Amino acid sequence: MSSSSDSCCPQCARIDFDFFANNSDDQPGNRKPRDIHWNLPLRENCQFCQLLRHCIDSNGANYHPLAGVLRGVYAGDELQLHIDDGEASRSLDYSIRHCNPHPSSSEKMELQTSASFDVNELKQWLEQCKEHECFLPAHSGQTLLEDSRPLPEDFRLIDVEKCCIVLRAQLPQKENFDYCALSYVWGDIEQPQLNSSNIDQAESPGFLNDFGLPRTILDAMALCREMECPYLWVDSLCIIQDDKENKRHQISAMADVYSQSYLAIIAAVGKDSNAGLAPYNRRNSPISYFLQTTSNGNFVASLSPQIAAQEIARSEWASRGWTLQEYALARRVLFFTGSYAFLRCEKGLRCEDFGLGFSHCFGEDRKWELPVPPYYKRRLDSTRHYPTTHSQMLAHFVRRGLRFEDDILDAFTGILTRMEKFGKFGEHGIGRHIWGLPSKEFGAALQWITNMPWPTTERIGFPSWSWAGWSHKSDSLPPRNGSFHDIYEGFDDKSTDISVLTCYTIGKDNKIKPVDKGSFERMLLKVKEEERRNWQSSGNFKIALYHHFVPNSPKELATYIQRTGHSVEDPSQQIFLWASCTTLYVDRPPAAGPHPATLDFPIRRSKEGHEIGSIRLKPEWRETQPDDMYFFVSTTGLYAPSGPTKQPLELKFKVILIQWYYGGKLPVFKRIHISHTPICYTDWSLALPESKFIALV
Repeated sequence: MSSSSDSCCPQCARIDFDFFANNSDDQPGNRKPRDIHWNLPLRENCQFCQLLRHCIDSNGANYHPLAGVLRGVYAGDELQLHIDDGEASRSLDYSIRHCNPHPSSSEKMELQTSASFDVNELKQWLEQCKEHECFLPAHSGQTLLEDSRPLPEDFRLIDVEKCCIVLRAQLPQKENFDYCALSYVWGDIEQPQLNSSNIDQAESPGFLNDFGLPRTILDAMALCREMECPYLWVDSLCIIQDDKENKRHQISAMADVYSQSYLAIIAAVGKDSNAGLAPYNRRNSPISYFLQTTSNGNFVASLSPQIAAQEIARSEWASRGWTLQEYALARRVLFFTGSYAFLRCEKGLRCEDFGLGFSHCFGEDRKWELPVPPYYKRRLDSTRHYPTTHSQMLAHFVRRGLRFEDDILDAFTGILTRMEKFGKFGEHGIGRHIWGLPSKEFGAALQWITNMPWPTTERIGFPSWSWAGWSHKSDSLPPRNGSFHDIYEGFDDKSTDISVLTCYTIGKDNKIKPVDKGSFERMLLKVKEEERRNWQSSGNFKIALYHHFVPNSPKELATYIQRTGHSVEDPSQQIFLWASCTTLYVDRPPAAGPHPATLDFPIRRSKEGHEIGSIRLKPEWRETQPDDMYFFVSTTGLYAPSGPTKQPLELKFKVILIQWYYGGKLPVFKRIHISHTPICYTDWSLALPESKFIALV
């Protein structure tokens, strides 16, 4: 620890300035100092106490505790502060950071205020970003992404200098084709749009001057001009809104529109498109910062970027469905939150530093992240079927709202398309999507879960077996395990979730097409491996697995498809499964009600039998259902038994509850929910299951 300055009080002299100033995570033993405490009131003649005082005073004119305890927590490059005044405990919005002010910045003890975002700072960020090589301009002749496609021929842009719409195909091929893409919320105000009645005039210079553009679009155009970026893409003005074919074509290219943009501008502020891009031109609330030069270095007390980033999660922008893929698929994004601005690229995160030189501290070792994981941060895990980022973004997406419920898949298709293949041979992708579900390990894909009691409201026009077939309200989906909830959390393990389903769909040509073949052979290999570790004879298990999961010929499906009046309006919404099925008893709600924290209901082979599993259901729905309910096996795996660890692993099944929809030669069901706990092979066998084709709609 550096020796403290004589101007530091005894309390501040205990600060670990070496750790704090260097933001060091690679010290011996990855050492992190203990929290530090100050007794209030703070010292008047202490340099560091004056920084602390600014943090307290900036949290509101009516919040000036004269007594209590202030606690400092070392969080990477920040000293975050928490205060307890004896009546309440709270975290402060302002924190203290080590900084390296530019020569033009004040090096004296001085209070400053920033009223707007400095675009020159953005230009510096973009110059620094060039060194990352995480983004290659479209006109460089190099491929931006290995899975990128050419932009549509009818791709349109706003020419920000001429204030009109231009068709990309009509621009000179050698012309600088850098463009920004705007992500914003339309809101309830009337939105000027490109349509068939004005498209002929739209290419005339000055067309947009008298078009009544909302403030957010006007700010974005002005920002592009300051950045010297010639074009801007805005959905309402670059897609012909009343042309279904053009709209469909452009929506299918959303992944490319945003991934190939020079910069995605995110308007995470306000409730509609008239909110503007604050803090561009003006902040919703000024930010003060207090610079102090001490013998231990330069320090600044100002709004914590981590606190400022929380505004993104609370914004209207973060509640809308379309905006997720607009952010997630862009290679570089500029966030405006009303009071603060951030630049996110592949290699790091930059925040406003008012020329004080602390934005460089935000590298991969920072202790926090923006509220949504970007697409390119796909995290691979050898134990999982799907990239973690896919599951996290899907969990974020189902919480969001849509102006039109029919957009539920269109608003996420860009992410699904980008996730199809990943890795040299595409081995880490999710495969093609079927109504939003990965075709890879389809039995595991059916096990999506939102950690809420079921069922919820169905979404008309979508299959029940897809997450798109249900409405998921954000207040019903509490986050789990930190910032990101995972929609496949606990149900995406390669060792315990081997898909044993053989599945088929009906193509547009009315022919049967396989989706995924059950991988029970892999299960047999695992059983044999365990047999060598003193497993009981696997012969019976091999026979059972073949009996349960080797399908009959799909010819009977062809017969079913040829019958009339058998199907839903859209045959593609049906999925056909060769599955092991049986009925099981699910407990009724107890008189006192199920545990309010879980709403878990025991599953038994019979009403008087022992509990073999559990499922999370809404009590009022369970009360309306019959005693015996229908289940099928989706995946199987080897699980460690409870008790002594030397016991052999147990073969268990994940099962899905389904509800009869209509009968006939081939029974048709709706998906209800996945069992919360797996069911062991012995219990399932004693329930006398039957293997057969069923259909889900």
